[in-house]
Amino acid sequence: MKVILAKKAGFCMGVRRAVETTMETVHKGQGKIVTFGPLIHNPQVLSLLKAQGVDILNEIPEKLSGTVIIRAHGVPPSQKEQLLASGADVKDATCPRVMKVQAIIKKYRDQHYTTIIIGDKNHAEVVGLMGYAEPSVHVVSDENDVKNLKIDEPYIIVSQTTQDEVAFNFLSNKIIELFPDGKIFNTICDSTHKRQEEVRNLCKKVQAIVVVGGRGSANTQRLGQIAEEMGCQVFMAETQEDLDFGVISKFDRVGVTAGASTPTWMINRIMRILESCPGKSDSIFTFFLFTFLRSVMASNLFISLAGGLLALICSILQNSPPEARDFFVAFGYLFAIHNLNRYADYKTKKLNDPRQEAFWRNFSLPLLVMSGFALALSIYFALQEGTVQFVLLLIMSLLGILYSVPFIPKVITNVIRVRKLKEIPGSKTFFVALAWSFVTVLIPALNRNAFSPETLSVFLLIGLFVFIRTVLFDVFDVQGDMIAGKETLPVCIGEKRSIRLLYFSMAILAALLILFTTIGMTAKCGIWMLGPVLSLLLLTRLYEKKKLVQGIRLEFWLESHFYLIAAFVWLGSTLS
Repeated sequence: MKVILAKKAGFCMGVRRAVETTMETVHKGQGKIVTFGPLIHNPQVLSLLKAQGVDILNEIPEKLSGTVIIRAHGVPPSQKEQLLASGADVKDATCPRVMKVQAIIKKYRDQHYTTIIIGDKNHAEVVGLMGYAEPSVHVVSDENDVKNLKIDEPYIIVSQTTQDEVAFNFLSNKIIELFPDGKIFNTICDSTHKRQEEVRNLCKKVQAIVVVGGRGSANTQRLGQIAEEMGCQVFMAETQEDLDFGVISKFDRVGVTAGASTPTWMINRIMRILESCPGKSDSIFTFFLFTFLRSVMASNLFISLAGGLLALICSILQNSPPEARDFFVAFGYLFAIHNLNRYADYKTKKLNDPRQEAFWRNFSLPLLVMSGFALALSIYFALQEGTVQFVLLLIMSLLGILYSVPFIPKVITNVIRVRKLKEIPGSKTFFVALAWSFVTVLIPALNRNAFSPETLSVFLLIGLFVFIRTVLFDVFDVQGDMIAGKETLPVCIGEKRSIRLLYFSMAILAALLILFTTIGMTAKCGIWMLGPVLSLLLLTRLYEKKKLVQGIRLEFWLESHFYLIAAFVWLGSTLS
């Protein structure tokens, strides 16, 4: 099935800011944390925040300890004053766009203007705005509210930031007709406007629309209403369980959009499931091919075979003949360690990729058995190569197995607050890059009893390439990892900085490739690796610009870069 994701879907700036503020507070571990009212209108996110120890405060007590976070919708000024007076540490996560509306209302209230808010009467944002406008304020939700208005003083019209722009223009014009000379401020968030326009455009390209978001989210429901008005079949989905695949499979092209409080990982879950659903005109062969591809990638077979090939290619880059044993050492180790760590972490995959989590839940036993056999095979071949290789691989295997196991003594954990290697912030990125460099470059080099400048250069090149690949995967999953409490590199430094780091790393990688091949520290065919580097650059750029969305096709392209390295270097060696 062809699935098209709207460019503006998921967390808006204000919601992202509120969630990130909350998670930063959680990671600092500064006592009890509560949000005043639900942080955002998404029950899945709220449930995960609760699992992280974040509770919801509905009433303000006289005395309060810990940290209180004001939700993205904002609160009336009287409630903020109460929170500050309670003695708690108050963090204001009100959306800046909402703050702008609050400032407009306050300015004109001080000039004795009446405020008319076009929005939903009981919405948290509107309740907060009313607090800034009192005592002279009216809320208009429909045409009947306009008819009941009584205004005999200067007034302004503002909007709830997530209002439908068509409805706002209609209602504000009606008010002006009845009461001329009012001041209109279109305070609908630009993000809201853009995602509503995108839904209208998307409806022209697809046969059905899936709107992902909480049932209590006004802006999510509004997106569904707009799609229905455009004559599109609409499916509202808070989770994947809400989707009727029997009906959806009757379509060939389905669009996906999401409300401003819907996390990226929830959208990705829906996208992956829809991608795996056969469309009306999909053939059995297409469905079988997609299922096979998903299975070899979920089982780590695809990436591990690439690692084995890379071990052979790294010998060529060092001007040495490749040996078959190098392939089996690298393949067996990577297959085993990737799978063992995925098994330890597969439940958190339910956030970003429920199909992969389901695959592991169903096939964990045979995969673990195969992983054990592959690791034994890898160690056996390392022993055939030499004692040093055997001991090195044994140590690496032990560290790989212990990566997700709390083995650090309490005496140390009391000081550094880390029970396992996995809990070291950003550690996965560096450990994965080192592990790949060791089994694809160093162990085969030791088999030749030589640690040459060529070995060092190729070790750096492969490590940097794997580093980029791992950071990209973590960028894809950054929101889900943040909510789950995983401190990957993008979670630690942020998504934007991570992408800048990727561009910088690719520039360094390209420069090193040119330098090492020029001065003879790698074989001349090494320059051909610039092809895969440029492909990585293109992938990153397209993802950053929302031209690519998460899913098996994107992951397949990313993982295929190791095969591209093998193909390009082999081709370069035959031509040189």
